[in-house]
Order: sequence, then C-alpha cells, then structure tokens
Amino acid sequence: MSEVRNRVLVVEDHADSRELLAEFLEALGYEVDVAEHGQQALERLRGAPRPAVMVLDLMMPVMSGWELMRYVREDPALRSLPVVVVSGAADAHPLPEGILGAVNKPVDLDVLRHFLREATRRC
Repeated sequence: MSEVRNRVLVVEDHADSRELLAEFLEALGYEVDVAEHGQQALERLRGAPRPAVMVLDLMMPVMSGWELMRYVREDPALRSLPVVVVSGAADAHPLPEGILGAVNKPVDLDVLRHFLREATRRC
C-alpha cells in the first residue's frame, strides 16, 4: 500500500480541535486527513494512500484511541505506523504500546512539530 511521506491522519472527536490541528499541520506543509473517532480512522488507515504518521486523541466515542491502537498493532500492514498521542489523558493513563510521543492538551504546537519531524524522518 502506498504511503505518503508528508501525510498526517488527525484522529480527534472534537470538531474545533480537529480543525485547528489540521490547519496547523497544513500550514507546516503536511497533507492532512481527519477522522472523528477510531473506527473512522481505521477505515482511512486501511485505504490508500496511507499516512506517514497518525496524531491520535485517546478519549473518543465509537472507538477510543486505545482500541484503535490495538487494531493498528495487530495489523502487519499498520504495525510500524508512527503515532503521536494528543490528549488530555496523556499523563493520566499508561499510553498504548508503540507510541512515538505524547502531547498534552492544550497542545504545545512546538512539541507536536518536533514529534512529526521525527516521525516523517523515519519514513
């Protein structure tokens, strides 16, 4: 499956946060796709083109970030996908396995930019 090096999937259930993250990432030159919850993100990840990195909220309806990560890590085609958690719960709970980094809400955009640069360098 094709992967686009500068493509980011933002998974966030709050519309305002999702829109602000997408605008910030687009201003940095990333192609951005969005999903409102984990189930929608999983559908996007199994489609083409696949993102180079996923920015993931943990606490969402339908399918949480923890549930989504379980599917991602069990799927050989998705297992190596870099993931940056952006969540108010980043400090409150153990993070899912395989997370590149975590940014608490409110989001420190410089920290997020750093993690995205690291993720896209690995591609």
